[in-house]
Amino acid sequence: MPRPAKIRLDLEPDPQVHVIGISCHENDYRLCWSLNRGLDLALTKRAKDIEDQGPDGDAHHVVFDHDDTDLEVRYTLVNNHGDHGLLVKDQRHVDFFLVVDDRIPLPIEDLLERVRRSEFVLAAFSLSFAEMRAGHKLLR
Repeated sequence: MPRPAKIRLDLEPDPQVHVIGISCHENDYRLCWSLNRGLDLALTKRAKDIEDQGPDGDAHHVVFDHDDTDLEVRYTLVNNHGDHGLLVKDQRHVDFFLVVDDRIPLPIEDLLERVRRSEFVLAAFSLSFAEMRAGHKLLR
């Protein structure tokens, strides 16, 4: 009698990133300008938005990136509120996500404090990527 085949799941480990949730009632480009000034970055709009299925059709979520080639660190600002729904539905209170590689040159608490001091930021808080059900959408 043949033995049943073994099923092997190859799961990719969670990426080593820090996620900061940002509450801000300004437009994405104004927040981006403020973060660029406060964090000494050059976030620029990505040519292609993140697309996701919303309740009323395809939702587009604007993304801004900054690559620090010297330190090999990437910063990504993602708008959670697209034109037709939320990107990460279990984080309704978050307007924007700032996703940063874990190789940042300063402690995450210092980065979080600098984000909080940026103009237009009403609140900023650290989120656990591993506990986010749809966190993988932020990495597209």
